[in-house]
Amino acid sequence: MRASVTRFHRIQGVDGFENITDPKTPTIVVANHQNGLMDPLVLVSLVNNSQVHWLTRADIFYKKLTRTILFSFNQMPIYRQRDRLSDARERNAKIFEICAERLRIGARMGLFPEGNHRAMKSLRPLRRGVSDMVNASLKLDPSMRQLQILPVGIDYEEMPSFRRRLRYRIGTPIKIDALVNPETNAVSPGDLLEPLKIGMDEVLVNIQPEKAYDTLLPYVQAMRTTECEDWSTTKSKIDRFQDVDEQTMARIQDALEAVKSTGLFNFVRTEDMGMTPQSIRKSRYWLWLLAPLAFATGISSFPVSKWIESQVQKRVKDPCFISTSKAAAGMVLFPFYWLLISLPIAYIATGAIAFTAVMTSYMFHLLGSRFAGWWYGLYLDEIGRKKARNAWADQGMSKAWMTYLEAVDNATQTQK
Repeated sequence: MRASVTRFHRIQGVDGFENITDPKTPTIVVANHQNGLMDPLVLVSLVNNSQVHWLTRADIFYKKLTRTILFSFNQMPIYRQRDRLSDARERNAKIFEICAERLRIGARMGLFPEGNHRAMKSLRPLRRGVSDMVNASLKLDPSMRQLQILPVGIDYEEMPSFRRRLRYRIGTPIKIDALVNPETNAVSPGDLLEPLKIGMDEVLVNIQPEKAYDTLLPYVQAMRTTECEDWSTTKSKIDRFQDVDEQTMARIQDALEAVKSTGLFNFVRTEDMGMTPQSIRKSRYWLWLLAPLAFATGISSFPVSKWIESQVQKRVKDPCFISTSKAAAGMVLFPFYWLLISLPIAYIATGAIAFTAVMTSYMFHLLGSRFAGWWYGLYLDEIGRKKARNAWADQGMSKAWMTYLEAVDNATQTQK
């Protein structure tokens, strides 16, 4: 799974890695939920020093094949009100008992406390499922007071797309022992959800107010949050959005409409534009020297990649499941495909289907596709750089874009 995640996304950085708890410490990993089933895979690839078992919405377990796959990845159903089951609460109580037992024997549990996925860079109200899991653990074993909750912020540059950036931010673990009511040996939802909300907010991009989300999103994208090294400053500026009054926000929206009228958003990504002409990405002239090697190592995998791309575009409508579908299909199909084409290659090269020849060919395709993917990510940056350079050179586009950025800057500066 880690290989699948690192092949599809470009891991830009992991902040707060030292906050990952010891494998012997019972831990519930919580994170924001933007990207369907890719989010659990992303977190499993991060916390790889122990198993992570996930709670996933129950409705996707109804199909037998899907259920089998999910169970194989240590995922369990969690029932919601929308499932309209009269015994949903009793079913969840049983699930939480199983979670508590798995925590007790050394597994980590994973939970998305927002309740469901949404392709937005914002934090929604948290559900009480995490407190139910904690209390089930305390009821099972009093020593589970050492339980900790690890908040993780997942930041996608462009989540449906291949070889775009991904950054993790790991927050300070929340220790349950300090929140336990000594009289009841339990934690009330309110006492847990408030510090949990604060802990999650500190590590993720949280654009508020939500009604101004579309107005502010281009600015946040131009900040390149997946690449920033000074998260504290970046986070502080994003937090000031929620204090901007409606009249000022309306002026920002007017500036954004002016940018749209120039056609800039149809021409270049705002991540590539950046905040100033000086923020255009640097050219990597050596990239083109490696192009023949990338072509040679990646051409054999290209047909399957294009087939997966076309099938996902045709069949998957929810943007939250695009990258999940691509990565899952690649994880299954590519090993078989590489093995299949390695058989005739080995025969042509040696006159026999020898194990060594087959494995040599297989490893060439395996490692070659990874090299080609690495090169393709840099190629995307180069294409974006050229488009951004042309957009900044266009007087109408650059003037409208700078006016929009200045409108947001002026609004947040007045909120200090």
